[in-house]
Amino acid sequence: MWSDTAKMIDNAVDHILNRECYCHLWNYDCIFNQTMEMGLYVEGGIRYNSQYNNTSSQKTSKNPWWLKFGAWERVAHLQAALPNYDWVLYGDLDYIIKDMSRPIESFLKEFELYGKNDIHVLVPRDDNTDDGMLDFSSFSVLIKNSPFGIRLLRNWRAFGMGLCPNGNFRDKSKKQEYSWYLSDQVGLWYALMKTHNDFHNEMYPNNSRLKLPYTVKCNQTTGLLQADTDDNFWLDMAHYFRALRYQPGNYGVDLERIDDRQMIAWSTSKNDSMSGLGVDRNWFPNTERFAATAFALHYKKPSEYWDPEMQIELSMCKRVHACSLVRNETSGMILQVGCGRGNATATEI
Repeated sequence: MWSDTAKMIDNAVDHILNRECYCHLWNYDCIFNQTMEMGLYVEGGIRYNSQYNNTSSQKTSKNPWWLKFGAWERVAHLQAALPNYDWVLYGDLDYIIKDMSRPIESFLKEFELYGKNDIHVLVPRDDNTDDGMLDFSSFSVLIKNSPFGIRLLRNWRAFGMGLCPNGNFRDKSKKQEYSWYLSDQVGLWYALMKTHNDFHNEMYPNNSRLKLPYTVKCNQTTGLLQADTDDNFWLDMAHYFRALRYQPGNYGVDLERIDDRQMIAWSTSKNDSMSGLGVDRNWFPNTERFAATAFALHYKKPSEYWDPEMQIELSMCKRVHACSLVRNETSGMILQVGCGRGNATATEI
């Protein structure tokens, strides 16, 4: 997948400019990181050596071939960025801002308004209609620079390196091909549970409900996770947080009803003046009715398929704010991307 990055950029130039323009309007740093770090641990890479095998967060003795898929790089990118900011909003390449007039701080002020001061991470929800749905596509995540946020990334990375002697899940293709359950999305689900468990066991050691599901333990026979079955790659995350009476919501009535000590917020986007981190238009077509009032969209279609208002705003970004990018003619990777305040150099490998 990583070798296809240039091709992915071909289809996402306007997505990138959309985000750069949003950052320009609000004077945010917009980091477009193209470097590979975790993928270098794959066998044959320059860092596949004894140092890798002695990594304290890594239990897998075999070649972690799944790390060659670019989705895992977001973990390293977030670890590099988070120490420099109070909060970091990550978005996939096909994550686009729908409401340019809304600052990221509005999410944080909503938490402050409702006295939810222990929230350290905000994640999206896919369907936005089922109050009990806590599994989600990891197209976006807002993380606080805090001990919880830092450990979340560490646990996410540990999952990527492999929790068990043979990794996490079987390679059902037997060809070392990409599959969503081998990528970082399930790793974030694990990291949310593990980090929550770490902190709450320290705070409430006698709470019998704070038990990680059996699915995140290693099977001594297979050397893989107990969850390694044909239909259970979900790691029972929703069950874990429901047992703790966690509720979704990041504004209004939904936010008011969650426990003040809840450390993770699942955002919701409905037809309200507020919204969540984003509406998933890629895999959940029934969410189209929420798109008009959404803060952002998970939408991989090119800009000619965006709604008229977004197309007009994109043209304003290019014409009025001089948002543009420059690519390497050979590799296709981005060399510079920015708006009128001066182009920022994009990191390339």
